[in-house]
Amino acid sequence: MITRKLMIYALVSLLVVIFPLNMLMPKAAVANSTIGAVDYVSLGDSIAYGLSAPSGQGYSDLFYTYLQSKPELAGIKLYNLAKPGLESSDLFNELKSDSNVKGTLENANIVTVSIGGNNLLGPVIRSVATAYHLDLSDPQLNVNLGKALQNDKNETNTLLDLALSGTLETELNTGVAKFQSDWPQMIELIKTMAPKSQIYVLTVYNPFSQNDLLFSLFDPYVQQINKAIKAGDGYSTADIYTCFLQGSAQQPLNYDLLQGQTDPHPTQQGHKMIFKTLWNLFELYNASPLESKTGIMANKTWTIKFSMPLANSAGEFIQIYSTTGLPINVSVKPGGLWSDSLVVLPPQDGYTPGVYSLYIKSGLPSKSGQKLAQSVRMDFTVS
Repeated sequence: MITRKLMIYALVSLLVVIFPLNMLMPKAAVANSTIGAVDYVSLGDSIAYGLSAPSGQGYSDLFYTYLQSKPELAGIKLYNLAKPGLESSDLFNELKSDSNVKGTLENANIVTVSIGGNNLLGPVIRSVATAYHLDLSDPQLNVNLGKALQNDKNETNTLLDLALSGTLETELNTGVAKFQSDWPQMIELIKTMAPKSQIYVLTVYNPFSQNDLLFSLFDPYVQQINKAIKAGDGYSTADIYTCFLQGSAQQPLNYDLLQGQTDPHPTQQGHKMIFKTLWNLFELYNASPLESKTGIMANKTWTIKFSMPLANSAGEFIQIYSTTGLPINVSVKPGGLWSDSLVVLPPQDGYTPGVYSLYIKSGLPSKSGQKLAQSVRMDFTVS
């Protein structure tokens, strides 16, 4: 009988939204539905390639392993076409002329893209290396650059002079302009070449510590590139910039020119954080959507009412995310006279204007042990 199944009602204002019946089916019945052959294609630069990460621990590998665990994606294959050193124009040219890239994308169901960092980091490394009269063509450039910085007793002044020079500013502006020109055409090409794909695009992070002089110099240019990425449509944006800033205590990066640490790539923990953001976006994209809500107040408290008493762990299956895959710091508390409700309290300072998703994860348990078979989400817009 339907009363014995886990039924969920989301109370939105005074409306009751009833979840479709297929979400109440036994989980195995949902899992048996596959979508056929699936290809995951990773495009981009050395970050997507996994440079500096332990073998198999780059974000592309971690995301692939996660996708393999989904019964509906059985048999998925990974094609990592990323190459270290690529700038936006390099990837754009590959998309236009490389038959291997074209052929692989035609069969892609999931695509991730990391590009733009080298448009900015390249000019910085070249400028600092030139200031120390290093050979830019030397394969050991990064190693030599680290030694030069460590041996320079006036390295702070050297970098300050460089930051104040017009040369670096000109090169950074050129890098931004190239990206702004390339990106709209590039992403449209990817969408055309991979029409059945879910596409996830990483924002560019600032590799410098917030205490580093170069952070403030670099950041406005990073923001311009990320603005271009966020302005597009037809893909999901993974906000790695904010993810790394908010999670800096977890050490996603270890780049510090003043200390001679010249590897700008994410640490193993950084790759895990990128993967987790992609995980969030994938789960949201593939959750069953409820009717979205607009005009929501910044201090909105959501009450989710169930028809059965809930297990003590049920609150762990509720989360609110930004549209860029970042979890919002909300509190979930039990409610209802019969322990049949969950109350989602807003962040301490309220929601900032924007679009969010209230996410209810599959597996949410009732006290009797029944579980929600399929994840659901409700998007809402805070004015």
